[in-house]
Amino acid sequence: FWWLAALLLLTGAVFWPMLQHAFTNWDDEPYVLTNELLRGPDWAGIFSKPVVSNYHPLTVLSLALNYQVSKLEPFSYLLLNWALHLANTGLVFYFVWLISGRVRWVALFTALVFALHPMHVESVAWVSERKDLLYTLFYVLALIRYWQYLEKGRKSDYWATAGFFILSLLSKPAAVALPLSLLLLDYWRGQDWKVGKVWLEKIPFVVLSLLFGILTVLIQSEKALVSLEKYSLVDRFFFGCYGLVTYLVRFFVPAPLSAFHPYPNPGELGWEIQAAPLVLLGLSGLVWYFRKNKSLVFGALFYVANILLVVQFIAIGNALLAERYTYVPYIGVAFALAMLVVQKPNLPAANALRWGLAGLVVLVFGLMTRQRVGVWENSETLWTDALKTFPEAPIPRANRANYRYFQAMLPANAQNYTALMDGAITDCNIALAGNPNHFASLDIRSIIYLRAGKPDSALADANLMVLLKPDDKKGYVIRGSAYEHLRQYEEALTEYNHVLNIDPNDAEALNGRGTVLFNGKKQYREALADFEKAIAMKPEGRFYLNRSRCHFMLGDLPKAREDAQTAQRLGTVVGKDYWELVNRQ
Repeated sequence: FWWLAALLLLTGAVFWPMLQHAFTNWDDEPYVLTNELLRGPDWAGIFSKPVVSNYHPLTVLSLALNYQVSKLEPFSYLLLNWALHLANTGLVFYFVWLISGRVRWVALFTALVFALHPMHVESVAWVSERKDLLYTLFYVLALIRYWQYLEKGRKSDYWATAGFFILSLLSKPAAVALPLSLLLLDYWRGQDWKVGKVWLEKIPFVVLSLLFGILTVLIQSEKALVSLEKYSLVDRFFFGCYGLVTYLVRFFVPAPLSAFHPYPNPGELGWEIQAAPLVLLGLSGLVWYFRKNKSLVFGALFYVANILLVVQFIAIGNALLAERYTYVPYIGVAFALAMLVVQKPNLPAANALRWGLAGLVVLVFGLMTRQRVGVWENSETLWTDALKTFPEAPIPRANRANYRYFQAMLPANAQNYTALMDGAITDCNIALAGNPNHFASLDIRSIIYLRAGKPDSALADANLMVLLKPDDKKGYVIRGSAYEHLRQYEEALTEYNHVLNIDPNDAEALNGRGTVLFNGKKQYREALADFEKAIAMKPEGRFYLNRSRCHFMLGDLPKAREDAQTAQRLGTVVGKDYWELVNRQ
């Protein structure tokens, strides 16, 4: 108990600063800030609709509970992440204590690595990675109950394993690897794989894995899977081998660390990626040579089984590596290392070696993790850190530009407006210099151009956006706004109407069309109807200010004042001259 208590106290202290952090613009918006499923909450939608190309209803449910507690204040979300990591650390300790034959040092060392490894910070300090924490909680509980089933033969433990497996699958699809982990526990326990019972018992688990695996592929094939036109099957083979090798290397040397690890340019794989299959072959041969050492074989196979689906043999997303993927797989590597140490009791100063190794983990990993936690403070710190390693990568550039733009729009940052806007436009220009067709960079740069009074430049970017993604509404909305600024009102109405024909509830298009009707057509009642609908969809301060102006032009000063007050309360600047107008008696 005291060993575990000390470990949890240390882990909690290392991660404590994260509780003061903000949401980031790296998936936190669709998961939390704009996720309508959390409001209410929408119970049916939580269990029937995917979020960010994944089906993980328990994760969304946990976020919905946070929303009921603190709405859009990040503290409760981060506190639950922090608590789940502590719970997972305790479960890993207990699981390893069981399977190691109740050897406390092995349990302590494995849990210590799990708790403090710098590669795991992403899973804990990032609100959107709640799914990692939650699926791991149920995954390790399933492993514990299955081990108890192997020890005692109780059917209740077997069915409890299945129950926790379902909960893990409903938290994150990565749980589909559990049947392989259960087979490895059979191997570790000494079960005879030639006995049919060992395989028959896995059938329900395999069926569940297949069902959730197929569902995930169907969902992700729409947006997340990378086209074969960009990277061939041969490229993907190299990527997969590179991932298997690199994640293992970074268990021992966790550097470089970054929230984003981009793919190489097509046709420029580099020697590290091209050499990966040979390195992997050598490592496999090494494990085979020492195959009589069950600890090594079990740890190596546990690592492979739990990371194989995310090493980009099937290219998913826009990153070659992701540190969060190591959260469960590193349990196997740490366990194998700990068992190898305790299996050599005759080594000189064996006890000193064990505790020296544990102390090294606390010192090195603890300090690295504490520093890494600070990187996740906000979007500025997160993307500035990523750009230290990948300065030309468009996604970190665009994300930092996006953050700086929205910071510039806050009244509290009025004195830093110019510096923030200049920094945002610089990031966009650097991103587009390397990739002229980077949609997100075009998006944010065109908006900045509009704010800077450069509608011609905004229109050029918007035209390219429409060309790149004709089914995306953003390009048409920006093009409509650019036409409006150029006083080409008919063209602007055409763009906004095109968007509203696709989605009649698009708040930006409604606001844009209302602005054109107000400024260009002087049709105040029609504009008022658009602003009212936009507010119903997305109650933002700028929409209220626009509606206030309609009320003013229609002679309703009380409603104009009320909307202006609401706009100001929501952070929109209301000019002094306008206050004087709406406050006339």
